Amino acid sequence: MDWLLLLLLATPFINAVPVDHEELKAPFLKYVRDKGYYAEEHFVQTDDGYILRIFRVLYPSAELNGKVVLLQHGIADSAEAWVVNDLDKAIGLVLARKGYDVWFGNNRGNKFSRNHTSLNPDHDAKFWEYSFQEFAHYDQPAVFPYIVKVTGVNRISYIGQSQGTSQMFAALADREPNVVNHIDKFIALGPVVHMKHITNLPMKLGAYSRLGHLAPYLGIHELDSFSPTSAYWTGWFCAKLPFFCSIPIWITTDANPEYINYKRWPVLMSHIPAGTSMRSLMHYAQIITSPDGTFKKYDYGKKKNLEIYGTEKPPVYPIEQIEEEVHLVCGTADRIADLKDASRLKGELKNVKQVIFHEGHDSLVLGKKSDVVDYILNVLQ
Repeated sequence: MDWLLLLLLATPFINAVPVDHEELKAPFLKYVRDKGYYAEEHFVQTDDGYILRIFRVLYPSAELNGKVVLLQHGIADSAEAWVVNDLDKAIGLVLARKGYDVWFGNNRGNKFSRNHTSLNPDHDAKFWEYSFQEFAHYDQPAVFPYIVKVTGVNRISYIGQSQGTSQMFAALADREPNVVNHIDKFIALGPVVHMKHITNLPMKLGAYSRLGHLAPYLGIHELDSFSPTSAYWTGWFCAKLPFFCSIPIWITTDANPEYINYKRWPVLMSHIPAGTSMRSLMHYAQIITSPDGTFKKYDYGKKKNLEIYGTEKPPVYPIEQIEEEVHLVCGTADRIADLKDASRLKGELKNVKQVIFHEGHDSLVLGKKSDVVDYILNVLQ
C-alpha cells in the first residue's frame, strides 16, 4: 500500500499525461491506418445468426512469414485493446511488424458486433442471451474457418486475454471441430477458468449477493454499452488525472497498477467499455460461487438444464481433454486470474507451459514493459 499513499500525496504534482485527441476518438481502422498499417474489416456470420465484425492488420514494409495469429479480447472490450499501447508494446501491432498476418476478433454484442440476421440488440432481449459458452460454440467455430479460407493458412495461433481465454478453453474442452482442426498454439494471457481464489472484490460481492438475478426482471440485458461521448471524456479525464483512473484498476484487476503503462491508459479508456451481456457476468458469478470455483457451463436451473444438458446440474468443462499446446501467461498482481487457480489449471492440461510475470490482469496487455510481448514472439517463432 506504500505506492498508494505515495501517489496520493504526489497527485497535486503529477503532470497531466500528454495525449493525441485524435487517438481518443479514432475507431479501430482509422487508428491503425494512421499508424502506418494496412487494415481490413471482415464480417463473419455464426450458425445462430450473429454477424461478427473482425479485423485484419498487416504492416506494408514487413516481409510476411506465412503465419497467422488471431487475437481475442476480454470481457466488455474489443479489438482495440491490442493496439492502444506504445508501438513497441502493442501486441497486435508488434506482431504485424514482425511479418505475421494478424486478425482481431470481436465477440458478439460488443460495439463492433451488434448485428444479427433477425434480432435487434436495442429491442430484443434474446440478442443478449449469451456468455463465453456461446463464443466457444458459435463464434470461434465460425471465425477460424473463415480466416483459413481468406489466408489459405490451415493452422492459426490464438492469443486470448481474460474472457478471450475462457472461450478458447471451453471450445477446446468441448473439442469443437472447426477450432481444434485449425488451431496451432494457444497463448492464454491472464487465463480465466477456475475462479476459487479471485480477489476482485466487486466481482465477488456481485456474485455472492446474487443481485444479477434481478437484472432480467428489471429489463437489464446489456452491460457496459459503448458511448463515444462518455468514452472520450473518460479518456480526457484519465489524461488529466491518471492517478484517479488507476484506483478502479487497483480494486478490480491489477493489485499493483504501477505495472500499467498509465501514459496510454487515457487512450484505452476512451475506447471502453465496448459492451457485453449481463449473462456473461452471471456465468462468471456462477463459477465464483460454486463450492470449488470450477469451470462449468451456464446454469439455467434444474428444469432447463435437463432439457439442454440432460442433467440437473451444468456439466463441468473437461479441461483434461485438451491436447493442444497451451501457454499460460500469468501475473503476480492479477486479481481475476489468481496464481492458485492457474496452478490448478496447469495440472489439468496435457501439453502446457507456464510463465509468471510481475504484471496484473490488464498490464499483461497494457504494461510498461515489453517482457510479455517478447515472450509471445519467442513462442510463436
